[in-house]
Amino acid sequence: MQDTHKSPRRPAAAAGQAGDAAAPTVDLTKPDGRLTRSVVTRKKIVDAFTALVFEGHITPTAEQVAVRADVGLRTVFRHFDDMDTLYREISIDIDAQIQPVLQSRLHASTWQERVLQSIDLRSDIYDRTAALHLAAQVHRHESAYLAQNLMQTAALQRDLLRRLLPEAVARNARLLDALDLVLSFEAWIRLRREQGLPASAAREVMRLGVRALLATATPAP
Repeated sequence: MQDTHKSPRRPAAAAGQAGDAAAPTVDLTKPDGRLTRSVVTRKKIVDAFTALVFEGHITPTAEQVAVRADVGLRTVFRHFDDMDTLYREISIDIDAQIQPVLQSRLHASTWQERVLQSIDLRSDIYDRTAALHLAAQVHRHESAYLAQNLMQTAALQRDLLRRLLPEAVARNARLLDALDLVLSFEAWIRLRREQGLPASAAREVMRLGVRALLATATPAP
């Protein structure tokens, strides 16, 4: 919405009026050094936080982030005075990494084969972001943003699956629920972490589950 409230204007000075100093000029083509440093510092803090999480520090402290980013503790708090702001910055960074994967096309000839083929794409994303997903689960009770983001992630997984299914099959709600569970982030983390399976074995387990479910696939009545 356009702001219709305008500050009063001073009358324009006549050209060459005595005592008027020339208006300062600003070269908009030159980057603001302070702004550039601020952006670089924020990126260092985000990278430090992310690296610590991937190393197993699910709840890194501000002190740990400051040391890793090689900045002062006050700088960390100044750039991110609440954790939701930091989580948002990290989400933007992660989204940029996984978008190319999400946009990959599946070329299998049948919808059943495309569902199975999608496991490779999902597992790539899951392995890239598992540590951050676990960190988000730990902190979701104290962050409205994280709670909402986790819900949106689950909805995105379900939507990607639904797009691969024929409409008549997608209307079978219980089959859709079962496939969504077998292909979920949480199932992948269980296979990789709690059961200690390598990625290749975890993918095969998912394929077995999906094949078993697809064998019973019938359109909804």
